Amino acid sequence: MNRATVFLAAVMTLIGTFYATRYFDELVTRADTLPVIETLGGDFALPATSGGTVSLQQFRGRVVLLNFGFTSCPDVCPTVLARMRRLLLGLGEAASDVQPLFVTIDPARDTLDVLKPYLGHFHPAFIGLSGSEQQIRAAADLFKVYYARDDVAGAGYGFTHSDRIYLIDRQGRVRATFANSTTDDEMLATVRLLLAE
Repeated sequence: MNRATVFLAAVMTLIGTFYATRYFDELVTRADTLPVIETLGGDFALPATSGGTVSLQQFRGRVVLLNFGFTSCPDVCPTVLARMRRLLLGLGEAASDVQPLFVTIDPARDTLDVLKPYLGHFHPAFIGLSGSEQQIRAAADLFKVYYARDDVAGAGYGFTHSDRIYLIDRQGRVRATFANSTTDDEMLATVRLLLAE
């Protein structure tokens, strides 16, 4: 091989490496960006344990973790709230940029006076939201939350409901949902990714 051929091969290799690196970096960047879930979310306003009426829009500039449930739920809700607590603790100081919200689906029993100590048991940062049945149904519909009252003979009533945690960005957009199958580590990594944006 003569010098010109070697030189040309070296230049082509450098150019190829440059473009391959840029392409790879772009793929990594795309993979590290959470999509906006356009089909979920929207603003709502409900009476809050923190006082007055609180709207989701008031938390613009902070990341929000949102869940719907009820305080007399025997298993699902305490498990989800405990997971949210572990997530906040895992974030350390960064948790100050995250607002956990819990909307009751049982406003008849879950008054603000009931919600406040219940949520305080899990983490002091929690804000509980209640309201009329119509207000809560409207808020739940924005996030496609399923819930239905189950009347139990001689034992009052409960609810069948979805258990998703909604991750909302600083602009009020849903960026992820966490199911029961999502691990704590996956949740923590996803929230950290959003906080880094």
